[in-house]
Amino acid sequence: MELYKKEEAICEVLVDKDGLQRSYGNQAGILANWGRQEEAMALFKKQEAICLELGDKDSLQASYGNQALILTNQGRLNEALPLYQKKETVCTDLGNKSSLGYCYAQWTGLEAARGDHEAQKRKLQQALALFTELNMPRQRDAAQAELDQLNSAEPPAKS
Repeated sequence: MELYKKEEAICEVLVDKDGLQRSYGNQAGILANWGRQEEAMALFKKQEAICLELGDKDSLQASYGNQALILTNQGRLNEALPLYQKKETVCTDLGNKSSLGYCYAQWTGLEAARGDHEAQKRKLQQALALFTELNMPRQRDAAQAELDQLNSAEPPAKS
């Protein structure tokens, strides 16, 4: 964290906005891992603002995803949903299928928290399809395992 703070100061002196947004994102990731969610969110919002200014859509989609994950974990589901939707749109526009897969995989947590198991399954299926297409075996297997667990928890269909 100390090194990222030094990097931030250097980027400010050099007026390197791209470096600054990356530093904010890295610092925010550390803060989130330390459980300092509000501080992390503030830095992700700074990162978002710079990305919008620079037109850096790839870093923008990452910032949206990180913000949505924090909000989901905080139970702020109505705030998280539009961010997942924005991430989905940006990833689709960029053709960034791997990030889109991660978007859907993370989005399942929001749907689980909302109690919408059908939407949760749809997002898992979307993530699984992308991870399979992109030959991402760990991610594919994790999505498949979660989907299998969801399917086994369902009561049998009435005949």
